[in-house]
Amino acid sequence: MSDTTGSLEIGGHKFIECIVPDVNGTAKGKAVSSKEFDQSEIRLAEAIFGQDLLGNWCDDHDLVDVADVDMVLVPDMTTLVTQPWADGTAQCICDCQLINGENLDLAPRSILKHIIGKFEDLGLRPVVAQEAEFSLVQNTPDPLYPLRAAPGVSGRIPNSPRSFQIEAMAEYAPFIETMHQYASAQGIELTGTIQEMGEGQIEVNFMHADALRKADEMFYFKRLARQAAQDSGFHATFMAKPMTHSPGSAMHLHQSLVDAETGTNVFADADGEFSDRFGAYLGGLQKYTPHIMALLAPHVNSYRRFESAESCPTNVEWGIDNRTTGFRVPRSDAPATRIENRIPGSDNNSYLAIAASLACGYLGLMENLKPGQPIKESAWDLDYTIPRTLRESLEMLSSCEPLVDLFGERFIKLYVDIKRREIDAFSEVVTAWEREHLLLTV
Repeated sequence: MSDTTGSLEIGGHKFIECIVPDVNGTAKGKAVSSKEFDQSEIRLAEAIFGQDLLGNWCDDHDLVDVADVDMVLVPDMTTLVTQPWADGTAQCICDCQLINGENLDLAPRSILKHIIGKFEDLGLRPVVAQEAEFSLVQNTPDPLYPLRAAPGVSGRIPNSPRSFQIEAMAEYAPFIETMHQYASAQGIELTGTIQEMGEGQIEVNFMHADALRKADEMFYFKRLARQAAQDSGFHATFMAKPMTHSPGSAMHLHQSLVDAETGTNVFADADGEFSDRFGAYLGGLQKYTPHIMALLAPHVNSYRRFESAESCPTNVEWGIDNRTTGFRVPRSDAPATRIENRIPGSDNNSYLAIAASLACGYLGLMENLKPGQPIKESAWDLDYTIPRTLRESLEMLSSCEPLVDLFGERFIKLYVDIKRREIDAFSEVVTAWEREHLLLTV
């Protein structure tokens, strides 16, 4: 969002949507009149952070207050933006506080701010940029029917990869134009748009900025992209693997650290070479990413993306300008030295995913870790070094004491509880594969 979004005229809108991202990154909140927004305390039930994707509630009263108490929504006025698709409506991201004024430790935005604070204590400021992939699919109301790519302006449905082809992207020109208009109206700077490897798959690149700001932008972007797609008569999905025979969607996280006072990139030394802090941060990513996968790949579907291994890393190796590794270091001059984490899926909660990646780097700094040797060849043929299922990821997260300490035991227990409920719900469903291959053969 632009630096001027906070000056938006409140009185020019009938309603302001006061929203917070829940554990899954879903927008929760309430719409209030401009008068109430300006004059009243806005409250919402704290228990929204104990709700899973299916709308079921965590029943562990040690994690969510049994009294179903209120929390206070504190609008961050720097995030106040108009909704270009809804006349007279604005939206504002809120921080969540307890009645006593303390930040709620279950709120993903609070968690990210906490992790950023750890770097501030070191005199450092994380800088982040995302590459978001998503798929445009037909509006199919029946969830039992397999998804297909949305038709373009020609009326044809793409059925083969047309990677990086301008003509393929032009098929979705009305959608792309609307998406950019909505993003511009909300102060979100998109630096590039390309046709990715899958049918109807688009990638959008974001300008780098402070970590919290980039999480807020992605939270808004997913919403505006879905709306722009609906305006064009189809859906935009950020599912990690929406179509069986098409590549999955990632959300690559470019990250660096700058000196809080000077703005100098600390990943490079005075000679332009990789610094010791670069090595320690990268070492932290390599050591702890397998333990934090449940936040980078937060759904059962997330792990289908790794099975295809098409431009999708399955290990924590690193390399210079090597897209087969989990951590790619693009060739750049010293001020732009950064690490690209290619492991997160597009289905993640941007607040928790950024917090997770930063947390790994922070622990690397604290432990003064050393990275492995860079990989020059293809890493796709190497063994998996990340968990292959959500259940395994949750076990690794809950047993990693340094990460539990950073994120808070209460949040980790709640997150694991919610995600295990989603696994159980998924396991109850008989799939098309089972009906096709087991019906008459076993």
